[in-house]
Amino acid sequence: MMVVGEYNTIGQLTIGVEKMSIGLFFIIGTCCIQVLAIITYITYYRKWVTKMYGMMISMAVAMMVGILMGTILGVFNQGDLFASTILSILIGLIVGFIAGMPVGLPAVIDGMIAGLMGGMMGAMLGDMLAMARPETIIKIMALIVTMILLLVLYTAEDLIRRKSDKIVYSFFKYPFVLLFIIAFLFLGLTKLEIK
Repeated sequence: MMVVGEYNTIGQLTIGVEKMSIGLFFIIGTCCIQVLAIITYITYYRKWVTKMYGMMISMAVAMMVGILMGTILGVFNQGDLFASTILSILIGLIVGFIAGMPVGLPAVIDGMIAGLMGGMMGAMLGDMLAMARPETIIKIMALIVTMILLLVLYTAEDLIRRKSDKIVYSFFKYPFVLLFIIAFLFLGLTKLEIK
């Protein structure tokens, strides 16, 4: 990601992102794949998901997506907090609604509220820290979000495996291999962008 500064008509320095890097595409792609896997998994095995776990899962997914997308949009739209906040809130609300649908109305409400809150916090974080180190804050947030979404998926899998009698598809037969692959890709893309 290339960050450039230019002066506007009033003479203030504005920071913006010139282009998306390979690492940013990887971050957004990883997050989308994780969210789709969680929503698909919960939808397929919804009979065994309790309301409490469904509310927790929809809240966690919406909050993490809202925070990550808010941070990215806050960096990209640095100086225009209104646009980045509205866009990230909309993304968080939509993801919260979709994540809560398989479980019921309480999960939908919980997911939408968490998405709204995560979108606001992420946009403020991205806007405030865009001048310091935009690539670093996005990568740190992405790593935290990725790990939390892995824990959410593991929790859903564990709950469904305990509640159902049939064999459940598992993403976590080899959890350390999965974590190693994600960490390796993050580090590899960081080294690739430095060169």
